[in-house]
Amino acid sequence: MIGPTKLCPKGIALIFVDLDDTVLVDGTKIMPRVVDALNLARERGCMACVASGRALHMVPQMVREPRTMDYLICSNGARVHDTIGGVLYESLMTPQQVLEAMDQLDPLEPGWNAFVGDQSYFEWRGLSYLVTGHRERLTQSDPRKALHTGAGLLLRDAARNVRKVARFGKRVLFKRDNMMQVKRVRPYIEATDEGIAKVGCSLPSPEACERAMDILDYLGDFEVARMSPFELEITAKGTTKGVAARWLMDYLDIDPECSVAFGDSENDATLADACGTFVAMENGDDRIKQLADDVCESVYDDGVARWLERAMAEADGANHV
Repeated sequence: MIGPTKLCPKGIALIFVDLDDTVLVDGTKIMPRVVDALNLARERGCMACVASGRALHMVPQMVREPRTMDYLICSNGARVHDTIGGVLYESLMTPQQVLEAMDQLDPLEPGWNAFVGDQSYFEWRGLSYLVTGHRERLTQSDPRKALHTGAGLLLRDAARNVRKVARFGKRVLFKRDNMMQVKRVRPYIEATDEGIAKVGCSLPSPEACERAMDILDYLGDFEVARMSPFELEITAKGTTKGVAARWLMDYLDIDPECSVAFGDSENDATLADACGTFVAMENGDDRIKQLADDVCESVYDDGVARWLERAMAEADGANHV
């Protein structure tokens, strides 16, 4: 393990990393320096675990291989996987719970996405709200042109949180296995008898988003993370990255004080309570930085790698910049 260090006086035995804008640049690329730092930590006896809102099939292949990670927390804590595809833990919503939420939020004209089994479904309307920030709908005849237009508007307005979603939406539009863009998600929920790991709800305005949060809180069956002024991520009550991280630490018999987690956005907040040390990215949300024990450089400057390199140098009694 690494340590002890000033921030981690009991040392580091387990490292949790969010993916998007934490170790992944533009959602697809993990930088070599980050991989090298994680591998060096693992050579010292640490274990590494993804802690992501993505479903397993949305995690880049390199990241989910045993040579890079030991475990994967996916769908905001709804599932914990090993690196050979096994499910170690899951906490899912029933289709009936999700349909009730859809019924209650329907007057707000939401756009939905859902992780059902090993398939992800994304409504075009939801992408439109997230990318353009208004009710204009993306059309299947020319989605990329509409997306670029919306992304350009957001860039001019410097809406950082929504730009992150715009980049994700752009990637979704390219054909991938296990991912479908559909007109409506509801028929797929109605047709399944499987549990639902996570649903996303995109609204046409910040005010509608606030109202949706109030409705979901009243229903009482859900955990809700607000990812942008227009976007909510919804899991079963008591299902968060932090809860899944605690489960994994119990499973591995690791003291939570010997863990460090890295994240950048609202769905990472529960890791701050679950882990001994929480490190926010410089490019992260202001609230996450306020919760953090430390702030590292941005994802574009290999922040996770630099922080781990400093921790290992400190543990060795060496100076490191």
